[in-house]
Amino acid sequence: MAPELFDFNDNEIRLNGTMYGRPKLGLKIQDLEEGDGVKVLEVEEGSAAATAGIKKDDVITEIGTVKVANTDDAREQLQANSSKSTYTIAAKRNNTAMKFDIKIPKKLKTANL
Repeated sequence: MAPELFDFNDNEIRLNGTMYGRPKLGLKIQDLEEGDGVKVLEVEEGSAAATAGIKKDDVITEIGTVKVANTDDAREQLQANSSKSTYTIAAKRNNTAMKFDIKIPKKLKTANL
């Protein structure tokens, strides 16, 4: 059985702004076949995640202080903390632990006067 594939773009959850009141990540992630965490399959160019330094093949292990076992955990953590302006994400890159602070840009309103 293939691992579940969860695309934050398809489900409108990314971290480079907000959509429908939820954070936008700019990442495509996938469950791992073994162990906890989610593998980064794609990083949207110009997204807050890319700006913070997250790269393809990183394995996200925590969002905030909560361990991420799978894509469902990642989604739940982003939705539960959608009012935050900064997220700390723990990940592994080539078995090296890393932390990323991802800042959500403030959504500015515009008006024609």
